[in-house]
Amino acid sequence: GKQIATALGGTLVQPSTEDPLERRASNIVQEMALAANMPVPSLFILDQEPGINAFAAGTSPANAVVAVTRGALTTLSRDQLQGVIGHEFSHILNGDMRLNIRLWAILSGILLIGQIGHFLLRSLRHSGRSSGRGRGQGTGVILMLGLALFVIGYIGLFFGRLIKAAVSRQREFLADASSVQFTRNPDGIAGEIGRAHV
Repeated sequence: GKQIATALGGTLVQPSTEDPLERRASNIVQEMALAANMPVPSLFILDQEPGINAFAAGTSPANAVVAVTRGALTTLSRDQLQGVIGHEFSHILNGDMRLNIRLWAILSGILLIGQIGHFLLRSLRHSGRSSGRGRGQGTGVILMLGLALFVIGYIGLFFGRLIKAAVSRQREFLADASSVQFTRNPDGIAGEIGRAHV
């Protein structure tokens, strides 16, 4: 989680920070950790991001981090920021990061099947130009195999992406509900603010 937050330009908030907005966010992270009964994750601030956004990264509560944009710190009220951070805690607690990695791996595997089919079809086209007429029965088998893999791969990828989108949408609804459970404040995550984060 720390590597991802750092790669995206995040700066680790130190416990001794004197910035009142960073201190407020750090206090909220500690409160949400208590409410979720999990270790306190590191807090990163994306100083160069003026928009309202936040994300959680890491594969388990032990190595998770929460990152918040500077725009979220300066724009949101305490209740709203608490709602957004509570939402990210739900992603950590429910293992959404691990789920996303698994879904990405499955989609990559399906895409690879389609790419193998595409490679077979291209190699047949190139070998046909170089060998002229002398293509035998083996070429027909490779053509059918390549075409089948290509179709399976790309149709599978289409439906895989639909499934991933549906799963992601449901996990976002769950994260919003969990945020309300952690904060005991439905107004913090409601309306446009609830749609402004990842």
